[in-house]
Amino acid sequence: MGREKETTKVAYAVEQLVAFNRYNPDILPDLENYVNDQVSSQTYSLDANLCLLRLYQFEPEKMSSQIVARILVKALMAMPAPDFSLCLFLIPERVQMEEQFKTLIVLSHYLETGRFRQFWDEAAKSRHIVEAVPGFEQAIQGPLT
Repeated sequence: MGREKETTKVAYAVEQLVAFNRYNPDILPDLENYVNDQVSSQTYSLDANLCLLRLYQFEPEKMSSQIVARILVKALMAMPAPDFSLCLFLIPERVQMEEQFKTLIVLSHYLETGRFRQFWDEAAKSRHIVEAVPGFEQAIQGPLT
């Protein structure tokens, strides 16, 4: 119960930051920590994640590939919602060319086109990426069952 209450407080604080300081680069560390909180608490905030990706556009030298990968995995877990595409549009093409992001883009394509066998085969080859976010398999299987 205490962990849920703490997570709710953090989520509320971050949502307030996003609402009132959307383009303030000083909130980057808070938003990055919130991505890690989302991973550990198995929660998700598209608005906060999009805000962070937008800030990375203005401050590319501060971009964390690990954080961006976690955001994309969380967005993939939200399928069939268009979250993955929304996030991807905010990520520079040069970053998308990194191997882990190319893999996530392929996984997204397989899911969107209903090629589930290829999706699971590719996910099995890329365990290091998808296992970084607990609950990945359950989230993907949910809409498919």
